[in-house]
Amino acid sequence: MSASEKRLEWVQALRGIAAFMVVMVHSRSVLLDTEAGKAVANHILLPMGMGVDLFFVISGFLMVLTTQSFDGTKAYAWRFVAKRAARIWPLFAVVTLMAVAVDHHGVHGFTNPSIFLPYLEGLAFIPHNPAASGIYFQMAVGVAWTLCFECYFYLVFAACMLFGRWRYGVMAAWFALTLMAIPLFRGGYNLGVASQPLVEWSRYANLPINPIVWDFIVGMAAGWLYGCRFRIKQRAIVYATIALLFTMLLLGWNRVGMVNFFGPRGWAAPVAILFLGMVMLAKIGAAKVPAWSVWMGEISYSLYLIHVYVFEVLYRIVAHIPMDHSTFRIVLFVARPIAAVICAWVTFRYVEVPLSRWVRKLLLQMRLPSWLNIKAATRESRSHEVTGP
Repeated sequence: MSASEKRLEWVQALRGIAAFMVVMVHSRSVLLDTEAGKAVANHILLPMGMGVDLFFVISGFLMVLTTQSFDGTKAYAWRFVAKRAARIWPLFAVVTLMAVAVDHHGVHGFTNPSIFLPYLEGLAFIPHNPAASGIYFQMAVGVAWTLCFECYFYLVFAACMLFGRWRYGVMAAWFALTLMAIPLFRGGYNLGVASQPLVEWSRYANLPINPIVWDFIVGMAAGWLYGCRFRIKQRAIVYATIALLFTMLLLGWNRVGMVNFFGPRGWAAPVAILFLGMVMLAKIGAAKVPAWSVWMGEISYSLYLIHVYVFEVLYRIVAHIPMDHSTFRIVLFVARPIAAVICAWVTFRYVEVPLSRWVRKLLLQMRLPSWLNIKAATRESRSHEVTGP
């Protein structure tokens, strides 16, 4: 393992933890038919939805960290887009086909255009119906709403690269326009991710103005902090600062109108405190993580995409086994996350990795448009990449 890989193990571990948190959030459905189960589901498992905020923060962090070798050329921007596309899209396309089959019991979904169209829109990361389900966009593949934001952020990041050394200035201006100026002009500033006034003329335009984009910006700020010279040498001071900020946030949670949901008015706030604390610990070599969490980080994208469908298939299998309802719920609650992790490992090893490598090689070998400066197109960045949602 290279020194750069070793140095970023803590990031990989956090991504694995984030993915498993999302798995547990979706596991809570089997607990909702009893009062005790509801208490566990709503007060313990639901807040694990902050795994999504953590994913977004990590993405912003890695985009800054893995583009430190940016040389100002348009070819570099193309390679950036190609790598991100190869990382995100191929496995998502495979899972989309699987989703059609699982959701519609075989080939029926492929033969009905009204059913298949929302899945095709999802492949283009177009929010299907922002008005129907708030931030979830009523996506055919449910978890794809996060990929819509992820790919929007990648596109903005790549587009700003075209401005060379002014890229971060242009990026700051864009985010100031979309996250502050436009919302203020449209009727008042609001950090609630599920309560933004909708843009009626474009489904995609609802992404730039949503406050959850602040998650990526926090991650970018953390990336800058990680790369700068500032550091706190005593880990005790870092721990004390994290504890103090976290305690202040919890004590004032209701007073300042925080909510049990995504975004800066909700789970993103504690995530930001903890992540920035991890950054400061990592700078002094104090961010130690167990090996299993690093392994979980490697399979995190596969786990995130397939776990819902593993849950559904397992439910259909277990439903045919004679047992009382209480036992049925316990078996599902325990077995579904385990099955999801096993299937994610198989998917990662035999589908995600080879398919992503093949598509990446194909895209990087494509003949680039003439307007691109391709002099640097054959030079690959030597920095290790840990990318993806």
